[in-house]
Amino acid sequence: MNESKFAELDREQLQELNELEEKLGVTLIAYDTATTGNSSSSQQYN
Repeated sequence: MNESKFAELDREQLQELNELEEKLGVTLIAYDTATTGNSSSSQQYN
C-alpha cells in the first residue's frame, strides 16, 4: 500500500485552495502526487 503525503503549498496555492473551498462549500485536501505513486490523478484534460 502506498503512503499518501500532504502537499506543501506556498501562500498563493493555499489562497487558491481556500477560495475554491469557499466557492464549492467543501473541504479540499492537497496531496503530493510524487509520493502516492498515482500520476493519473495529476493529468489535465482539455
